[in-house]
Amino acid sequence: MPEISSPRPALALSALIFGHFLNHFYAYVFLASMVILRLPRNLNLTDSQVGLLGTIQMLVFAVFSIAVGIIGDKWLKSKRIFIPIGILFMSLHLFVAAYATSMTLLIVSSVVVGFGAAFYHPVAYAAIADLYETRKGLTMSMNAAFGMIGTSITPGLVVSLDKLMGWRNFFILFGIIGLGLTVIIFFSMNYLISYRFTSEEIEEKEQIKNKKMKTSRRIKHWFRTEFVLIITFSIIICLFYSSFRTGIFKITNQWLSIIFVDMYSYSEINAGWITTVILIVGGLTAIVGGIISDKYSTSITMLISLGGSAFILLLLFILGESLPGFLVIMLYFIFIAFLYFSATAGTKYVAENVPQGSRSTGISLIFAFPSIIGGFFPWMFGLVKENVDNTWSIGFLSLLAIIGTIIALVLYIRDKKLGKTKKNKEMLQI
Repeated sequence: MPEISSPRPALALSALIFGHFLNHFYAYVFLASMVILRLPRNLNLTDSQVGLLGTIQMLVFAVFSIAVGIIGDKWLKSKRIFIPIGILFMSLHLFVAAYATSMTLLIVSSVVVGFGAAFYHPVAYAAIADLYETRKGLTMSMNAAFGMIGTSITPGLVVSLDKLMGWRNFFILFGIIGLGLTVIIFFSMNYLISYRFTSEEIEEKEQIKNKKMKTSRRIKHWFRTEFVLIITFSIIICLFYSSFRTGIFKITNQWLSIIFVDMYSYSEINAGWITTVILIVGGLTAIVGGIISDKYSTSITMLISLGGSAFILLLLFILGESLPGFLVIMLYFIFIAFLYFSATAGTKYVAENVPQGSRSTGISLIFAFPSIIGGFFPWMFGLVKENVDNTWSIGFLSLLAIIGTIIALVLYIRDKKLGKTKKNKEMLQI
C-alpha cells in the first residue's frame, strides 16, 4: 500500500480540515443564497427551479468524484494538488453567478461548483484515514464538523451581506478571497503531506507495464480487480443508506431558511441566522458521533441518527404549521443534531471495509453513488412544495428518513451477527 508521511501530522490534519471548511463554504454559499435570489425583486425563481439547481450541483459532483477517487489511488501527486484545484473552481463559480440574470448562468454556476467540490472528499478523507488509522472516527468527525461549520455560517452571512452590499457584490468578494486561499492551500498540501509507492508496488507496476497489455485490457482488468475488492454486500447497503441521508442533508442545508420563511413567516434575515445557529450546533454532534463510532459499531451511529431524525420529522409533518415558533425551532435543533450525528458514518464504514490502497476509490463511491440518487431529492422536494403544499414537503422528508432508518437497521443486524457492535481494546489502541 502507498506510504504516507508528514513532518507535522497534526498540522497536516488541520490543513485538511481547513480545506473541508472551505469546500463546504464555497459549495453552499450559492445554494444558501437562494432564499434571496428566488425573491421577485431579484431573479424570481420557483421552488422547482431552486431545487433543480441543487440537483445539478450534486449530479456533477457525483460524476467527477468517481474520477477523482480513481486518479487519487493511482496518481499519488493528486492527493496534494486536487484540494486547491477544487477550491479554485468553487471560487470561480461565484464570479459566474454574480452576473446571472436568468437560470442559464445559474445552471452554469451549479455545474462549475459541483465540479470543484468533487476534488476534495475522495483524496482528503483517504489521507485522514491513512494518517490516523486507529482514530478514523474522531479525526473524520472533526473534519466533518468543520466542513459543516463552513456550510452552517453561509445562511446567516448571505442574508446579512445582501443587506450590506447586495448579493452580486458579495459573490465577487468571496470569489476573490477564494483565489487567494487557493494559493495558501496549495503550498500547505505540498509541504505537509507526502505519499510514495513501496518498492514492491513499483516493481508490480513495472511488470504490468512490461507485459505490453493493451490500454483497454488494462483498464478492464483494473476495474475487475479493484471493484471486486470494494463492492461487497455491506458496502452496497452502506451506499444506499448514504443515498437517503445525503438527500436529507442536502435538502435541509438548501431549504431550511426557505422553510422558516414560507411555513412559519420568519423574515429572510431571521431565517438565515436561525438556520446558521441550528446547523452549527448540529455540526458539533458530528464529533460526538465520531467518538462513539470509535468504540462501537459505525452502524449504531447510523441507526441512532436517521431513526431520531425520522421521529422528529414525523412530528413536524403531523403537527404541520400549527406549532408555535419557538417549538418549531427546538424541534429543528433536535432533528439536525440527530442528522449530523452520523456525519462521517458512511465514509468511516467504507474506510473500515476497503483496503488502504483502494480507499480513495472507495470513498469516491460513498460520495458519488449517494449523490446520484440523493441528488434528485432537492428537486423532488421543490416540486412537492410547489405543486402540493409545504406540509407535504416535510412528509416527503420524513419518508426519506424512514427508508434510511430501515437500511441502517439492516447494517446493524449484520454487525450484531458478526459480533462487531463493540470494538475491542486492541482496536482502540493508538
